Amino acid sequence: MKKFNKILIGIFTFAILISLFNVTTVLGADASIPVVGNTITSQVQANNRTMFQFEYQTRLNFTSNVNIDLNLDCDSFRIGEKDFEIEIDADGDLEMTMTCREEQIQLGLQKGSTFRIKERHRYRYEEGFCLQIQCNGTCDAKLKIKATNENRNGEWAYYYEGEWVTVPTTIEDGNLVAETDHFSYWTILIPEADNTLWIYISVGAAVIGVAVIAVVLVIYLKKRK
Repeated sequence: MKKFNKILIGIFTFAILISLFNVTTVLGADASIPVVGNTITSQVQANNRTMFQFEYQTRLNFTSNVNIDLNLDCDSFRIGEKDFEIEIDADGDLEMTMTCREEQIQLGLQKGSTFRIKERHRYRYEEGFCLQIQCNGTCDAKLKIKATNENRNGEWAYYYEGEWVTVPTTIEDGNLVAETDHFSYWTILIPEADNTLWIYISVGAAVIGVAVIAVVLVIYLKKRK
């Protein structure tokens, strides 16, 4: 009888442990928060992934090793379908404000606009997604946005002292990824092909062509005489 009671106690204890494990798993699960309208004030719990889905279109995903008090403002109506993610690594809890817009006209950022960065390479803005991040502390961060056929060659860029500055950008798990330790205005810029060389080649070919035609014409006229 005592042996039977021990077996029952063991089974009961095991069942309690399984239940506690399941509860912990549920509480630690990724959170998905639907947002109606443009703004929300919320919190990201440390070591959990939280997704804010604005009007069932724009998705902002947060992962952090610390707690973050968030103020989000996202113009999802104009931005539309976008998947953005930020990974935060900080030493202490943070307060963060993030504003997402389709364009930032005061920064010259309009869809279809082009930029000459460092007076060399030309870039085009087509992403339709620009974010401004403000934070009360320092941290390291990874910025990610879903790679598409349109932005696959794009580069993350931030606004600094009146111009856009591109940073090294890689593709990881289907996302355009960049690392940073500071926040500002950020977006994706698409590099345009440098057609300067082809212009010189085309002009040179045209000049040579005209010269050849002129020589042939001169020879022809001399033979007729």
